[in-house]
Amino acid sequence: MIVITGASDGLGKEVAKLYREAGKTVVNISRRESEYADINICLSLREGPEIKSAAKQVMAIDEPLEALINCIGVYNNQEIGEITEAEIERVMSTNVKAPMLLTSFLIERIKKDEADILNVLSTAATKGKKSEPLYVASKWAERGYTKSLQYEVKSTKCRVISFCPGGINTQTAQKQISPNKDVSKWMNPTDVAILIKQLLDLPKTMEVSEILINRK
Repeated sequence: MIVITGASDGLGKEVAKLYREAGKTVVNISRRESEYADINICLSLREGPEIKSAAKQVMAIDEPLEALINCIGVYNNQEIGEITEAEIERVMSTNVKAPMLLTSFLIERIKKDEADILNVLSTAATKGKKSEPLYVASKWAERGYTKSLQYEVKSTKCRVISFCPGGINTQTAQKQISPNKDVSKWMNPTDVAILIKQLLDLPKTMEVSEILINRK
């Protein structure tokens, strides 16, 4: 089975579609159902009890875990002087706590099944930006966690991939990131999803530990 967080929309939805077409059992963890998931675990991943519940439901599925793909994420563009405590909690709990805790709860199953982990980050995880300090901080934190995970599973067949794409033409981009910009020429989410699957389809003797994809 392929477990995807945030498979109800955007990039996660496209990844789920590809794996569904490939005949894999797709498990979606998000607030809304995914039309391409065989199993939908619908809850918010912002709080610890919900994350633990999601992990328990995944553990109860009697099928080997092949990959955990963390696509869930939220955006923030408050500048220094405007950032609120509530936004810090919202962004950090979704972008950092959710994938960190979910992976932690599932780590023994991941090792046992020799599953891969792919964390969808952003090019923001490799640079700073004046208008996105909180969002950038969350992605840097997630990238650091991903690198530590690579050491955690180094002696196993599990692979951990830090996936850092630039602007993708999704509803999130259209509504939140650049509501006043034309994002139609940004990367197509289907193309990005294909790349994710290609990376995970590589022989287990190969690991692309980190990949940076810039939009033209």
